[in-house]
Amino acid sequence: MKHQTCAACRFQRKKCTQDCLMAPYFPATRFQQFLNAHKLFGVGKITKTLNSVSPQQRSSAMYSVKAEAEYRARDPVGGCYNEIKSLLWKIRTTEDELRRVHSQLYMFRAGGENAMAEAQPLDGYEYNVVQELENDSQLHHQLQQNIVQEQSGVVENHQEQRNVFDLRSDGML
Repeated sequence: MKHQTCAACRFQRKKCTQDCLMAPYFPATRFQQFLNAHKLFGVGKITKTLNSVSPQQRSSAMYSVKAEAEYRARDPVGGCYNEIKSLLWKIRTTEDELRRVHSQLYMFRAGGENAMAEAQPLDGYEYNVVQELENDSQLHHQLQQNIVQEQSGVVENHQEQRNVFDLRSDGML
């Protein structure tokens, strides 16, 4: 079986040997991927990276090199940094939304007309339900008690609490 020249050796116009360090990571079919990595790091740094890590870590190291080169090719200015910033922003906004939804859920579970009067629509990133609840200390205290009870598995007074759907049938919504 004949050994095919890898993308790195093809680029350098040299013979690719069986023990070529780059062949497993840059096969001939991945020439553009190699060009991106070469443009960002250069052959010397890629080889130095491969030699500086253990054989078990080489595939992870090369995955990182190829990913960074790919992001830099797509976004020459920001590279992977812009992608990381974007993902972190998505995580933060999703966590904020989850906190707002949990706060409203606890308000509704606290029951009564106060919960409906305090309820606000969830649209708007800047709206913070928890901060609003802290302004109303009595409702906040009741909310904290409900959270502790739910987390400990103790749920009391379900018969006394009014369901949101009961409020709709009473014409309050």
